[in-house]
Order: sequence, then C-alpha cells, then structure tokens
Amino acid sequence: MFIMNNKMRFRDTLDGLSNTIMCGELATDLGDSDNRTSMPQNDSINDKAGHGRKECRLNPRYMDQFHDPERPQFWQAGANVSTLLGRGYRWHDAMHFFTQVHTILPPNSGICTGGRTSNDSMVTVSSRHQGGAHVLMGDGAVKFVTDSIEAGNSNDRMVSYHTSTPAPGSQSPYGLWGSLGTRANKEVISEEF
Repeated sequence: MFIMNNKMRFRDTLDGLSNTIMCGELATDLGDSDNRTSMPQNDSINDKAGHGRKECRLNPRYMDQFHDPERPQFWQAGANVSTLLGRGYRWHDAMHFFTQVHTILPPNSGICTGGRTSNDSMVTVSSRHQGGAHVLMGDGAVKFVTDSIEAGNSNDRMVSYHTSTPAPGSQSPYGLWGSLGTRANKEVISEEF
C-alpha cells in the first residue's frame, strides 16, 4: 500500500482495503545465519547476484542456491552475516531490507538480495511462529497467512519499472499471495485465505 517518497491515501487502494496487505510481521535477526533475516556479505555469494541489481528481479528464488541443503532455513556454511545488517534492527531505515515486506516469495521464504541494503531485495513476511506469519490488512484486520498460501510461480521475474515485461500494472504472477500485495490491479479476492 505504500510507495517510498509518495503520499498514499486509503482511497488509492482500488482493490479494497480488505483485499490489500498494509504491512506484515517480520522476524528479527538473531545473528544465526537465518536466510529470512540476514544478508550474507561474502563476495562469493553476493557478487554472484550482481549486487542484486538484476538476478533477484529476474528470479526471486536466485539466492536459494546459497541455502544450506541440510538446514534450508539457513545460509550455507561460511556465510558471513552481520547483525548490523539484520532484518528489524534499523526499523527507522526506509530501505526495504530492514523494514518492508513484499508479496513475491511466500511467507517465511529466504530473502533474495545482492549484499547491499540499497539494492533490490525480495523480502517477505516472516515469523518465529510455526507455519506462517501475520499480516495487517488495509481495513485493520489481522490475518495469519500460512507458508503454503497459493503463491504462483516464485521463479517468475518480478513486475518492475526496471524491466519491460511484465510491466507495472500487470497482474501479479505470484498467485493469491501476490494479489494481496497489489492495491490497484483489479485483483479482488473472492475467497478466505
């Protein structure tokens, strides 16, 4: 519902306040290499992502290759993470990595970023609850969204002003989850989620 450096009003939410997520829960980083809350600083990880300017936009699941196969919620062994760059630590910072959430990857998915807080990042809602996270809808309702919500194709390139396809205003390729994050795409939810 919010756009950085722009004033938004409830009336701008054309899909309806009960159909649009206003904000969501995010797990705060514990310094444990959790791939939902921390950003690796290793050149071998973040340089491969082109410092986030391209790879994550083209495939939001790009960083999954750097997850520990034995413990998929954590970065691979040797990932250098810093609590100074952890989710929730700089709550007053407008950079998306610290405080924002997107409806591109399903709840509790690992982040996709190129290693700098100013880069494009795919960051979703996350929590320490089992199986999902809470979101606040535009009408004030709090909903628990499960990790298994229908989320379309998480490997599909994101709608972005940086690319020509899909263009801004296109229907979200991320299913029901993605449509909950759009405010004016005529994606009205007809079922309870």
